[in-house]
Order: sequence, then C-alpha cells, then structure tokens
Amino acid sequence: MESEKPDERIADAARTLRIDVRVSPDEKKELQEKAKAAGYKKVSAYLRDVGRGVEVKESVPAELRRQLVGIGTNLNQIARLAQAGKSFSNHEAQLLEALTVIRSYLV
Repeated sequence: MESEKPDERIADAARTLRIDVRVSPDEKKELQEKAKAAGYKKVSAYLRDVGRGVEVKESVPAELRRQLVGIGTNLNQIARLAQAGKSFSNHEAQLLEALTVIRSYLV
C-alpha cells in the first residue's frame, strides 16, 4: 500500500480538509516506523487507512520471506520423519538454526 498510486493522487486533489493530531516524539517515531513497515511512503496515508478501518499489514522483506520459506520446508521434512517414526536427531542443527533466525526477528 503506497500513497503514490494514481488513484491516491486524484484523491489528494480532492482532500481539502485537515485534522491536526498532537503526538509525542516517541509516538511520532512509532507511527513513522509502522507506516514504513506497512509499505507506506506517507504517514498521513497510513493514518487515513487505519482510521477508515482498512486492514494494514506489515510488509515482509524478501530476505525474511525467503528464510521463513526455508524454515517451513525444513520443519515439514522433520515433521514427516517424526510422523513416520524415524529419527530426526541429525536434523537438530537445522532446527536450532531455524529457531535462532526466528528469535532474531522477534526481538
């Protein structure tokens, strides 16, 4: 969701009213970070969508998406081995690595 779409430029021309909202420096920084994480170039576009109830999702960086797909693949392979009653102890390193990557993104 970027604010530079053609529809958005047309809508910008029709926007003549203003709503002023006071925020603290920390709140401003947080709103800017959330807008950027969701793929918005302008905080105002982000706030308009949030205020109108549009479902705003954080965009996932391509590298993180690639790593998560790889982790999911490894976990599925390990789950299949476990369900088949086979040992998956030699996959322990993969599991620990996957958990480390996941934890690094949660902090």
